[in-house]
Amino acid sequence: MVLVTEQGGRTAGEAGGKRAAGGSASRARELAKLIEKDISTGRLSAGSWLKQVDLEAQYGASRLDIRQALDRLEEKGFVKLEANRGYRVETFDKERFRNVVTIRAILEVAAAAEVLKHIDEAGLQRLLLRADAFAEAVNAGTVVAQEEANYAFHAVMLEFCPNRDLVSMIFDLRSRVPVTLTREKNTAALLANTVSEHYEIVERLRERDKPGLEAVVHKHVMGGLEVV
Repeated sequence: MVLVTEQGGRTAGEAGGKRAAGGSASRARELAKLIEKDISTGRLSAGSWLKQVDLEAQYGASRLDIRQALDRLEEKGFVKLEANRGYRVETFDKERFRNVVTIRAILEVAAAAEVLKHIDEAGLQRLLLRADAFAEAVNAGTVVAQEEANYAFHAVMLEFCPNRDLVSMIFDLRSRVPVTLTREKNTAALLANTVSEHYEIVERLRERDKPGLEAVVHKHVMGGLEVV
């Protein structure tokens, strides 16, 4: 569904991007996640204008909560507030994709070094099972199964990073890449490389090989840029 901008009914301060006061913070967070998901999956297309009255009906929410949710999404770069026009879904171009992936690679390498210090044999076995599950999904699973298995591998690995703020930033960056773009770049060759790299990550962790671990994690995260 392509939505058009809402005209009128806004004060000069609102049009300039000032955050709306009041409303439910928890409801705004919930709405932001729902709208973010619809942007990520392409249901709300890049470049489309978001009319708040339509969003209210679509998500069963008050105007104030919708406004606060959109403010949150603007902070994360999913939408842009243009003066006297309204909110527009941001275009996720190649340059922005490269920027996000590059930052994520830096953070994941740092997190991997922390994981290396804390993961135990039981954790390695869990991680190996997640690597097996992803390999199986690539071999015979659906696209959704592949995405879920890949996420699970990284989630288990990052359980052993004690810096939870760092982990939160990594998952936030992962969520900023639209699912449609991720699926577009996931060629058979890239998926096969991902399977191999998951197993190599487990092996480098088991051998306590920090340089080798950092190298494979960096390669693993940056691999998607080869097809962009």
